[in-house]
Amino acid sequence: MPVFQTKGQQLFPELSGLMGCYFHQDFDIHGDTLEAVVAVYVAESHASQRRRVIQDIDGFLATGNDGLDQRFLDYFRPDIIPTGFRPTTREFLLAIRERLVAASGDQ
Repeated sequence: MPVFQTKGQQLFPELSGLMGCYFHQDFDIHGDTLEAVVAVYVAESHASQRRRVIQDIDGFLATGNDGLDQRFLDYFRPDIIPTGFRPTTREFLLAIRERLVAASGDQ
């Protein structure tokens, strides 16, 4: 039986993994804020993995602003609403990126 993959899993696998494993319907087990959830991810991941998430965020954002919110929903099928954390999906992703860059100490 073929395995179904979302477009996000195909094109941006690390970002897709972060969304599915940390920003899911029970995200609050990791914390109530974006900062808290990302802090748990940072503690549980390797620097190389975080760099790949940063690359995926950059790649996804490079797909353009037009339709970004709907594209995010279509690609990643998240259990959360990004605008529940930040005013826009772009700002949500940039906030995650900023924290991952800070944790990596480079880029």
